[in-house]
Amino acid sequence: MNNLLKRIAVALLFGGLLILCSFNNFLLLLYLQFFLFIAGLELIKIYRLRFFNFSWLYYFYPFLNVFLLLFFYSQKRIDWLLFIYFLFLTILTLLRRPITIENLVFGLFYFVYLGILPAHLFLLKYFIDQKNFSHWIFLFPIFFTWFNDTIAYFFGSLLGKHKIAKDISPNKSIEGLIFSIILSIPFTLLYLKKMNNFINLIILSVYLSFLAFFGDLLESLIKREVKLKDSSNLLLAHGGFLDRIDSLLFTIPGFYYFLISK
Repeated sequence: MNNLLKRIAVALLFGGLLILCSFNNFLLLLYLQFFLFIAGLELIKIYRLRFFNFSWLYYFYPFLNVFLLLFFYSQKRIDWLLFIYFLFLTILTLLRRPITIENLVFGLFYFVYLGILPAHLFLLKYFIDQKNFSHWIFLFPIFFTWFNDTIAYFFGSLLGKHKIAKDISPNKSIEGLIFSIILSIPFTLLYLKKMNNFINLIILSVYLSFLAFFGDLLESLIKREVKLKDSSNLLLAHGGFLDRIDSLLFTIPGFYYFLISK
């Protein structure tokens, strides 16, 4: 089975499960936490390769994200709960001796990257439920990211000659990025044809395309620091769990803030 077929098979399996779970808040919470837990362990593994001054306490971080997601899910006393969560995270970090700036920065980065950013999925769902929007609007940033990533991969493999950041991500090309932006515009216009106006949807499409690219590039930068191609090989040609959500971590919040600003 070649890489393209493996990517399609994995995408259909996990993508289909995500769509099914998205109709039930509790199942969606479980699915997202499962994904984030494994992605969190992959991120910790990457950190451990770069900084040898490492504590076993960091393995609690994926579990702590259950706590954080529940704050957003419940929508109750978020300010106090986030404060307690962050305080607990800081205490865990400080228990590692000697205290290093790398450990402190990693604790904060983990908190934002695999805590705050993915929790926007529930903020988005809560907002869409409040406004009585179609459930398919909630799924838009997920479908958009998959489509955008597929177009960039296909045209980058087929036509990509001019590399954007070959030291960070050798496979990313200007051609792949351009085609992903251009073809994502009609996708957005057709998907969201009942929402907003023509110009705003074009702006949204370009804006989300760059966010998807940035999210992918950021994760590539993290991996290249320790000379890894993929965060793991658990998802075959897709790499690891962290590799599958790197763009979604930015496109979902991006779409959420676009919606609430209108």
